[in-house]
Amino acid sequence: MIPDRFCSSFEEGDPVPLAGTVGSGPSRSPTAKPGVGFTGVRALRYERPRRVRLFEVDIVAGKHTELSYVVFPEDGLGIALDVELDDGSTLAGALDPKTLYPDQWNLVRRLIPAGRTVRAIVLDGPDATGWLDDVRIADRPPRYHAPVDWVHTTRGTQSSAEFSRGNTFPATAVPHGFNFWTPVTDASSTTWLYEYHRRNNAANRPRLEGFALSHQPSPWMGDRHTFHIVPEGDLTFGHDHEIDRPYHYGVRFDSGITADLAPADHAALFRFSFPGKASVRFACNRGGIRLDPAQGVVTGYTSVRSRLSAGARRMFVYGTFDRPGTKQGKTLSFGTSTVELRIATSLISLKQARHNLDAEMPAGTTFEHVCDSARQAWQDLLGRVELDGANEDQLITFYSCLYRLFLYPNSGHEETPSGRRHASPVVRRRWPSTRKRTGAKVMDGPMSVNNGFWDTYRTTWPAYALLAPGRCGELIDGFVQQYREGGWIARWSSPGYADLMTGTSSDVAFADAYLKGVRGFDVHAAYEAAMKNATVAPPERAVGRKGLAESIFLGYTPLTTPEGLSWALEGYVNDFALANLAQALGKPDEAKYFRQRAAGYVHHFDERTGFFQGRHRDGRWRWAPDKYDPTVWGYDYTETDGWNMAFSVPHDGNGLANLLGGRAALESKLDTFFATPETGRNPGSYRGIIHEMTEARDVRLGQYGHSNQPSHHVPFMYHYAGVPAKAQAVVREVLTRCYLGSDIGQGYPGDEDNGEMSAWYVFAALGLYPLAVGSPVYVLGAPLFPRADVVLENGKHLTITTSGSGAYVQSLLVDDEPHERSWISHDVLTAGARLEFTLGEEPSGWGSPPPSLTGGDAAPRPLTDLAGHSRPDLAALFDDTSRTQITFATATPVIEYTVDGPPRPVEIYTLTSGTRGAPEAWVLEGSDDGRRWVLLDRRTDETFPWPRQTRPFALSRPAAHARYRLRFTACHGRKLTLAQWELLAA
Repeated sequence: MIPDRFCSSFEEGDPVPLAGTVGSGPSRSPTAKPGVGFTGVRALRYERPRRVRLFEVDIVAGKHTELSYVVFPEDGLGIALDVELDDGSTLAGALDPKTLYPDQWNLVRRLIPAGRTVRAIVLDGPDATGWLDDVRIADRPPRYHAPVDWVHTTRGTQSSAEFSRGNTFPATAVPHGFNFWTPVTDASSTTWLYEYHRRNNAANRPRLEGFALSHQPSPWMGDRHTFHIVPEGDLTFGHDHEIDRPYHYGVRFDSGITADLAPADHAALFRFSFPGKASVRFACNRGGIRLDPAQGVVTGYTSVRSRLSAGARRMFVYGTFDRPGTKQGKTLSFGTSTVELRIATSLISLKQARHNLDAEMPAGTTFEHVCDSARQAWQDLLGRVELDGANEDQLITFYSCLYRLFLYPNSGHEETPSGRRHASPVVRRRWPSTRKRTGAKVMDGPMSVNNGFWDTYRTTWPAYALLAPGRCGELIDGFVQQYREGGWIARWSSPGYADLMTGTSSDVAFADAYLKGVRGFDVHAAYEAAMKNATVAPPERAVGRKGLAESIFLGYTPLTTPEGLSWALEGYVNDFALANLAQALGKPDEAKYFRQRAAGYVHHFDERTGFFQGRHRDGRWRWAPDKYDPTVWGYDYTETDGWNMAFSVPHDGNGLANLLGGRAALESKLDTFFATPETGRNPGSYRGIIHEMTEARDVRLGQYGHSNQPSHHVPFMYHYAGVPAKAQAVVREVLTRCYLGSDIGQGYPGDEDNGEMSAWYVFAALGLYPLAVGSPVYVLGAPLFPRADVVLENGKHLTITTSGSGAYVQSLLVDDEPHERSWISHDVLTAGARLEFTLGEEPSGWGSPPPSLTGGDAAPRPLTDLAGHSRPDLAALFDDTSRTQITFATATPVIEYTVDGPPRPVEIYTLTSGTRGAPEAWVLEGSDDGRRWVLLDRRTDETFPWPRQTRPFALSRPAAHARYRLRFTACHGRKLTLAQWELLAA
């Protein structure tokens, strides 16, 4: 380690400042320990200082000398440290105050010109108050690493429930592994396991409470199957004595104890070293741990689970030390100072846990071997992208984002002597657990878990499809297994069916993958699962689409469904993808039906206000125009407000533009969106300030909350307005200031959910973005790096280069040919393309709009229910809900329907089965006088796979009649049961 040329943390014995007041640090912070400095117990208080000399120094700068400090702004962000050089000049360029977060510690680094003499360190902040700490002048020469060695697993851990800078933990694992292993600062928690600063001790030193097994997908979901391994002794340390790599977590404690951890898929190897005799304790809040000192064996189980750990059963543990020990309670002590522990887990049985250990980490396996194997697994993935011209912070950020991307989702299966098997998290428990066996049903095949599809469909799954399509197919098939076993794919797999978030977004994620050429999964089963989500009202809250019993017929989701507007808009995105997948699979009726359903967002557009909002079942809007405020959070909107949902039509930006009045109107609305400040003080139905509000405010990009996923596509909507340069400006600002702080446990502006916020950075930094997920197209932006070489799984290279400087695309060559479109097809990239961008400092007119669901200049007009009437006793067939049904006295009834008002051309009709006796064969006829009937459609050998399923049937050509008649000729049962009949007309 190169020593500092100058350093003051304002502690006893440090250089004394010439200005400001040394004190005990900030009184509060949402992410840091209050009443201390960033390091140590003291910091420098500044209160609106004019430009003052803080320290007198005499330092000649070398080639890589820099000034660094941490700053905690309380009031005003116009604060900076500078240096006074030998000729009286200062550092070039001003610090952008937007790079600083209020009420949090921020790390700032500024390069000093080589060969110049620094005479003073200067503090300048005439309109600001706050705290300074850790002022340094030091040499920081460039480092050269393989991609995996740039990763910091502690990125995102300087977080809390009050403010997220990632809300991650240092997961040490293999890609998509069965287990995580992590240091913990709070062993009593299943939420915030490791906090970078807030849980420091009284001397402001970080302190571990042990090491944990973890399966946490998010602190908001909570952990499961955890237990703790604790080296006995004082576990305080400094972050500069930490190794935080995906394949190796290591720490040297102040007491002289060292701990190192290396992972395998179902197992891990711990190495402990003590100044004296080794002693290791085990703890489990809910479970049982047994120690065999003579054999040095640890066995047991853990039943720890958070409230949202749906379907979690018992996990078994089997471990062996490399020597026997002596037992006292749950502690094993040894006669040597160094000891190693090999340990593995299973969800099937204790016997299987031992099998997993022997298979992955047999006796005699060295720590170095485990570490190197895990490192190679990560390098094989992360090394697929090579960057030239990126600075150190960008390299840390990019590859740490790739690590988070490939950390989730996780395998839930194990290799048994009889093949791949898993303890199902989606089949209800049938047998009691025992000390050695799980109570879950053990089934054959793969299982994928830990994914919140509402987040990940936006960028994470498209990233898998591009960077690792083979792995993507395997992961999808593991989720399709949930459908095979439990009848549904989880909305939020934690590991089973957790009731959280809106949308059945595995539909769009998996359709997108297939349309981009991903194979290796049962696409027909995946399509069935998506069809069930889209056409069957779920029997319980934790699966399927809420509100579907009515929304499928109304075209909008009524207020009886909480956050119904968000459910509706996510549904339209999923329907768009389903339409494209149906077309690819040769299902034209369903393709046509879902394509028009995908335009149903028009039913939630209130033209009086120009925003999407919720509606009552009778069609009335929630808010009158004079009461509507798009900055109010909640009600119809999930974790956001009306502004951020105003552009939630990424699949049909041209249709949205037409709805607003044209491309210029869309551009204007986006401009207003980015210019309207988020105050974080309009909680609406949340009734109090939630962390997403504060984070969105502190992004400081108007209403744009890059801190949360619903906003992530919004900058790219400028492409549909025909002004991609405006998207490029916003994206470049986000890339350069919202992902800072990697070296002090930050790195994100909000929750890093299962790789989604990371994948956003990866795509945007490469100059790509999957805007219309569910179609094989990306919009293009200005790449962040001079060169990126992506080695594709097929062996081809996608090479992306830039010339010139600035954030704006001036021109683009694709394989040496001019490319004037602001979008590009997936198959062009995967064929091995060369993208050569010319960038500039000023916006240009480059880039025509991407394709959209709606063409032309007219607002979309999806098909709507044809108003009419039938016999009173058949009213349940036309009441716009699948909850009611009619059981006819025969298997072959005849139903007539009379149109109210002028006939409109019917293009599609739907039938919704009941709980028994589903339709099998029928004819649809039309008549203008009720006497002469014309055949419009004939169906035979039809099946309805699920009760109360709505199926579409397209007419060969549109037909407009005053009356319609359905004559059923067969059904599956003695009597026909039907829930709805709907005629959809233009």
